[in-house]
Amino acid sequence: MSPLAASRLRRSRAVDRLVAAIITVGGSSVLLAVAFLMVFLVAQCLPMLGTGSLKRTAPVSDGPNPVAALEDEYRSSVTVVGEDGAMDVVPRSGPPRVVRLDGVQPPVRQGRTDVAGTLLALEDASGAIGVWAFAAEVKWHGEARVIEPSLRKIATKPGHGGAPILAVSGDLSSPTVLVASSKGAVLLTGTDDAAASVELALASPPRVGALATDGSQLWLASARQLAWFSVAGQSDQLLTPQATVPLAAAPTAAAMVVGDFTLLLGDETGNVNAWQAVTGAVAGSKVLDRAGTFAGKGAVRALTVSQRDKAFLVQRTSGTSIAYLTSRRILLSVPEFPADSTIAGFSPHRDGLFAVTRAGVVHRWGLDLAYPEATAETLFLPTRYEGFTKPELAWQSTGGSESFEPKLSLIPLLVGTLKGALFALLFSAPCALAAALFVSQFAPATLRKVAKPVIELMAAVPSVVVGFLGALFFAPLLQRHIVGILALLILLPVSVVLAAALWQGAPALWRRRMTPARELSLVSVLLVAVSILVFAAEKGIERVLFAGDLKGWLLAAAGITYDQRNALVVGFALGFAVIPIIFTLAEDAFSNVPPSLISASLALGASRWQAARTVAIPAASPGLFAAVMNGLGRAVGETMIVLMATGNTPILSFSPFNGMRTMSACIAVELPEAPYGGTLYRVLILTALLLFAMTFVTNTAAVMVSNRLRRRFGRLAA
Repeated sequence: MSPLAASRLRRSRAVDRLVAAIITVGGSSVLLAVAFLMVFLVAQCLPMLGTGSLKRTAPVSDGPNPVAALEDEYRSSVTVVGEDGAMDVVPRSGPPRVVRLDGVQPPVRQGRTDVAGTLLALEDASGAIGVWAFAAEVKWHGEARVIEPSLRKIATKPGHGGAPILAVSGDLSSPTVLVASSKGAVLLTGTDDAAASVELALASPPRVGALATDGSQLWLASARQLAWFSVAGQSDQLLTPQATVPLAAAPTAAAMVVGDFTLLLGDETGNVNAWQAVTGAVAGSKVLDRAGTFAGKGAVRALTVSQRDKAFLVQRTSGTSIAYLTSRRILLSVPEFPADSTIAGFSPHRDGLFAVTRAGVVHRWGLDLAYPEATAETLFLPTRYEGFTKPELAWQSTGGSESFEPKLSLIPLLVGTLKGALFALLFSAPCALAAALFVSQFAPATLRKVAKPVIELMAAVPSVVVGFLGALFFAPLLQRHIVGILALLILLPVSVVLAAALWQGAPALWRRRMTPARELSLVSVLLVAVSILVFAAEKGIERVLFAGDLKGWLLAAAGITYDQRNALVVGFALGFAVIPIIFTLAEDAFSNVPPSLISASLALGASRWQAARTVAIPAASPGLFAAVMNGLGRAVGETMIVLMATGNTPILSFSPFNGMRTMSACIAVELPEAPYGGTLYRVLILTALLLFAMTFVTNTAAVMVSNRLRRRFGRLAA
């Protein structure tokens, strides 16, 4: 070998090694990136498996006999009001600071705070009930932040001989106080200048009660009966309950969950029942429905609800625990909770817990409940939410207020994803496979050279353009001509099959003279003629079959509503984007079938269709299956088309005339607005993980089936 040839050989080998190294590094990088993505998604989802934690701080001693306590939103101190009428500000550490309350005649007989932690009702020695507003003023001493809690008297209500204060609520301009009486209860409303009282009649004296935040509704529970009153718009001085229900056990504690829809009622058996006032069978009526039960041992001593979400604290004689309404489960037990505590509460941001004993010792905990709204049951099983009469699968992540109950079921998103992909494949797979078969086995060479590049160029159309056209052009068009388009989906294939059958019965001389180009022209004319006839007779078809209104007929006969942006629109729009992928892979699979096999079958007397059906299709079946699975993966992961063409409504419906929301569209819409590290953020990451797993399983199944088909039909191509 000459020196020049040896030098070229060494250089070629060096280039080969370099290229092989680059390919290896590139392939390994792709695998590492996929693995890193998987690890990242799993790591972001793992915190949802936790149930939360408690961290106790050292207790601080205060004066004895407290009657009420509140904590500011910064958790800097707990404000305790005692029987002596003084306000004790108990910081996290250090001695309490005592502030006398003006206008209070000690001893204070009783006190009650509202759910929001901003109002305090006190009954002093004079028998009057004073309503106080709690505030925490932020002051700065240099760079040090100092919180100054304060109580300001805003109203005075007449007392009722030491009758228990059941609840207090309302705004600062017009607070409302609910007081028990021997005949039922008294609702004290209005301001000092225009005070009013409403008698609430019950068969027996109430033991516990609760008020809505705005005072528009209230609950009272006697020994054996629970009653619901609607006060909004009532001017009567004596109100009877609008709905009642008997109780199996005597109630011992009551509290309304934030949102004013659910009442928690604890009883002497240890159960905490969630009651809701739902619409009855008679128009305008209400019935009381038990929406859930939290069982436990030992009588319920007290119930304390969170100001932020659906969490609540249950104090029983056997112990104390924290539960969550939406998931219907106990989140945490509080093993060191003092048994002699008289007052307990959550911090305003639900990041802390405090309790005050009869001796005036203030206990505090740092609280982390993790993600109580997201459990396996709430994500994948029907859940009964507030306002619902039965368990539902629903997705509604945000609402108009902080008291909104998130609905985070992933089933509507999963069904929407599969629904969109299914309708896309129903349209794209037959069209793409038939086109690939025609182009590779029947079309003239000149048509084949033009058709394949044109169809492949369809993949270059941006998804946002396809979604825009689907939403603003095709959706209104489909709504106007729904009957004609549905009829075409049936009549076009039937017309082609009938024409083919008639052509087979035509004289052989005619069939021999018909060139492929003429056949294509004849079929095109047939399809155009059938389309024109169908749209010309569309009104008549709708009048005969659907009484002139298909959408009205669907609603009356099947209860199906027609949405302008629905699964059919997605099927056509998304199918348009999927066709190039399926066509290209399928055409390559047909082209890889050895021509000798087709020639042999034709030589044995088979027609071109028989050769394609018995030889080409079985031999190319592994590639055809892989093409359809790749199209499915493209349809499942598509975002912009389904986002624009479906209306993005997260409803659980299998009807092709309704819209849906897919997993990818939900991630695209809501992830930018989701608070980092919050429940919605974690659930959306879980959705991405499920989408990743779906595509992984689909592709794995495609490879396995494709290999099996290749082993079965590979001998045809051998």
